[in-house]
This record gives sequence, C-alpha cells and structure tokens, in this order.
Amino acid sequence: MNGRDLVGSVKLVGSRRGLRAVGSAWRRAREDARALPGRGPERARVPGPVTGAEPGPGGGVVRFARSELRIRVAVGGAVFWGWDGAEPGHSSALEGEAPAADSRVVLEPGTDGGWQVVAERLTVTVSRHGAVELRTPGGVVLRRELPPRWWEPVAGGDARWVQRSEVPADARFFGLGGPAAGPRLRDGVYALGNTVPGGRSGPVDGPPYPTMPVQLVVADAGTHLVFYDNCRPGRVSLREGQEGAGSGHDRRGASEVRVDGGPLRCWAVAGTPARVLAGWSSLTGAAPAPAWARGVRGGRGPAATGWPGLRASLARVLGLGLCGVPYSGSDVGGFDGSPSPELYLRWLQLGAYLPLFRTHAAIDAGRREPWESGAEVLAAAREVLLERERLRPYWVTLERLAALTGAPCVRPLWWAWPGDRALRDCEDAFLLGDALLVAPVLEPGVVRRAVRLPPGRWYDTVSGAVYQGPGRVVVEAPLSRVPVLARAGAVIPVRGAGGGPELEVWAPVAGRPGGGTVVREAGDGRAPVEVERYTSRLEDGRVVVERDGGAVNCPVRVRGAHDQR
Repeated sequence: MNGRDLVGSVKLVGSRRGLRAVGSAWRRAREDARALPGRGPERARVPGPVTGAEPGPGGGVVRFARSELRIRVAVGGAVFWGWDGAEPGHSSALEGEAPAADSRVVLEPGTDGGWQVVAERLTVTVSRHGAVELRTPGGVVLRRELPPRWWEPVAGGDARWVQRSEVPADARFFGLGGPAAGPRLRDGVYALGNTVPGGRSGPVDGPPYPTMPVQLVVADAGTHLVFYDNCRPGRVSLREGQEGAGSGHDRRGASEVRVDGGPLRCWAVAGTPARVLAGWSSLTGAAPAPAWARGVRGGRGPAATGWPGLRASLARVLGLGLCGVPYSGSDVGGFDGSPSPELYLRWLQLGAYLPLFRTHAAIDAGRREPWESGAEVLAAAREVLLERERLRPYWVTLERLAALTGAPCVRPLWWAWPGDRALRDCEDAFLLGDALLVAPVLEPGVVRRAVRLPPGRWYDTVSGAVYQGPGRVVVEAPLSRVPVLARAGAVIPVRGAGGGPELEVWAPVAGRPGGGTVVREAGDGRAPVEVERYTSRLEDGRVVVERDGGAVNCPVRVRGAHDQR
C-alpha cells in the first residue's frame, strides 16, 4: 500500500470520516514501514534462451539459461505451468492434492526451437525465450503469456515478479473476485489484497470486495480461465483490445499481474463457459448447497450505498459467480445510509433474485423494514417475497447444480452465447439459471427499460408479452415489479398454490423443443439427491412434457402464448 493508492481511494470513500481514516492509515503504514528493513538493491532477471527439456507425466520441464518452466496437463483438461521449480501441489486454493497428470500428453519439440504439449482441449506452446501460448485445438491463440520478469534482492530474499499477457482484440475480461466496476472489467488497475483502512475487506483502490487472482476471458476464439496460484499482495492491470478499422491493425488486449513474492504458477481451463466453471470447480472443490439461504435471509454481501451501490451489488454477484463462488448477495438498501423508498424497493426486487437475500444494515443506518416506506412499497414488497418463496424449488435446483457442476446461479447474459459480442457487453441484466432472465431497475425514476435479449423466444412472466431474440427490446418496469422473462420451452420447478411441487412450463416454439432440470430437496441439503431431467415440445398444438426415465409425478402448468407461428 502506498500513498498514491490511498489518495486514489478517497474518490470512492466520499466522506470526511473516510478521508480521515485514509490519512490515519497512511501515516500508520509509513510509520510501520520505517521499522522494516528495506529491500535494498535488486537484480532483474528473465528466463533467457532455452537450453533443453525433460518430458514427464502430462508434460515436462523446459529449461532456460536462468529459469525453468514446468508444464502439466491434468486429467480433465486443466493445464498447470510454474516457474523456478513451482509445483502444482501445496496450494491453499486447490482441494486436496493436485489432480493427476494426463498420461496421454507428452512434451515434444515445437517450432523455432520451442516446445509444446498437445492436449484434447488445449495446445500449449513454449517459445525459445519463455513465452507461453494457449491455443485451441484448431490453432487459434486464446492467450499469450510473455516471458516473465523477476526482481531479486542482491542480498537474498523473496523475488517479486511481473507476468504480462496478451489476449485477442475482441476479448472481454471478467472475474478478479467481483469488483464493483464489473462484471466486465474495463481498463484499469485492480488490487489483489483484502485489507483497507479500518480493517474492512477489500482492495486498496476501491470499495470493499473479496479479491481473487482469477481471470475469465471471453472472446470469439473461445473462453478460458486463468488462476495465478499465489496469495501474496499484488495488482492486476487490464487493458481491453481494439480491432482495427479498415486497414488499421488490431491492438490486442493486455493483462499485467504484479505480485510481491511467492511462486509464479498458474492454472488454465478452456472451453464453453459451463465447461470452464466445471473444470475450475473440480480444482477448488464444489461449493456446498446452503439450505439456510433459500428463504428471505442470507449471508453478508457487498455494502458499496445509493444507486451506485445497487448496481455494484449485481456486478459483484456476477463476478464472484464467474470465479467459482455461486452464493453471494447484497445487504438490501445498502449497509449504511438511509435509502429512499424507491431505492429500497428496487434493491429488494433485485435481492430477491440473488442467491443470498436479506435486509440488513449498520446499527446507525436507516430502517430496512418494508412497512417503514409506506403502503405502496409494502404491497410491492409482499409480492417480491411471495415470488421468492414460489421459486424456492428452482433455487434448490440451482444451488445443487452449482455444487455438482460449478455453474453459478446468477449468470451473465452471454453464458450460453459467448460468441455474441452485444451480450458480452451487457451488464444490467442477468440469467437466473438457464430459464429466467431478470432485468432489474438500477436507476431512479425508471418505469420502462431496454433489455438485450439472447436468441430465442422470451415471455414476460407477469404480462405474458412475447419477445423474440436476439435483439434489443423495451419492456415495462413499473415500480411494483422488475421485468422477469422466461425462456420458451423452459421447465421450472415451483411451489404450487397448495404449497406442493409443480412444474411451470413455458410454451415451446414449434420444432424447437425445450426442457429443464429439477433437483428435489432432501433433508438438510447434505443427502444424495436425484436429478430429474424434463423435455418439452409442441405436438399438434399441444404442449407435451416428458421426464427422462420415468413418469411426470407432479402437476404441470403450461404458461405462455399458444400462437406458435
């Protein structure tokens, strides 16, 4: 932490109390630093030219004049590489021991004096000076890690390092634990480290949030995740690329990771977003399904107050989900301050569609009970809570699927369509599972809003209005509700009018079958579960619902327009 970092955070702290805290922390940091020995002179180092290689299980070791690089492809497709003897084991992030190496993969000579490993889902090439490239099976470059650079104290000690990377010009960055600026991470510097003045969790240059050295990169060429397995403080600088117009050249996107010591090692997973998160979950371990979070309460989430805080809540939940943390939420209304009745209601409406849902605030903050904001807010809040409870079986399913597959409950609109550039840039709506699209109101005075739709037919779950994607549409968003759209053909488990389980089926389009997955609630959430898969189709003007391997054992309610032309 340095003075420039602390001063930069004042713009986001935004209060005299915050300014005093920053100044006090700065002084303490400088006083503490005086008692620490300085690093002294440093010597810079790069790998140097390649000198040889030693094949091994799943890959091998490539040796350079001043360093060595270990590459290993694990069973399941994840790729590890580590410099200066760094091994995949002994990690604080991985569950148990590192996964076994894929014995089918071997280190072999590449082009121009380099080396490569060819796996089922990725080809990893190493240049003769230490650059590492991740390529698709078709040879398209997903990421290029330039030769790293170390600064080692002349007197001995831990070396700090920097790793610069390049991605395609059209790529978009996500992850890093869910900064308020996200979910899409634009050009800027993001801190790695969870301590700020006052002991609150968060980076030194922004509002509190849990930082994670995990990047999810989405481009036309494909999706990949990289995890720099190091828990030391550091920072990540990102710059989005730019495609050349006319005869201009493309400018690749860039990432620079600087860490104050510790191993330089990395894991990478590539494929569809669903496959990437499944691979990442297999490394870190599945998140258990929290039975206690399904009702009208939840865990601690972002507290960043005001309309900007509302938008930040969504950004952080989406960002955390893409880093393998599927359960997070927001303190409805913000942790401190006194939200207006409109802001409180819009926050409540958003929170009802996030995994963790509670009204919570600081002791000296404004009240958070719905009846404190008038009869109109109370009536609308009642509808919000009833709908949350009606969707409880769907939440159970999403939580269990998150534990089984790593797929987050709350997903960006591009989740199933990562090649759609317009969806990659959409940050004000999200998918709840694969059946519902939620378009919260994030600004004051809005009663109609534009929504970017993924491909397919979508139904307004309240009005029944029909919309066709892909494209941009305008939907009604009165104060009493936020727009929620259901995908045509979706099969959603809900609570029926009598409290029992029911399947809500949204009419599919002729010739385009739909479906859904249902996981039944059992005990305290730890018992083995049965996964039921359903299909829906239109047959002679009638909606037919079938269960794979068995009969449909609960009532079915068909919703949506019946004109399927």
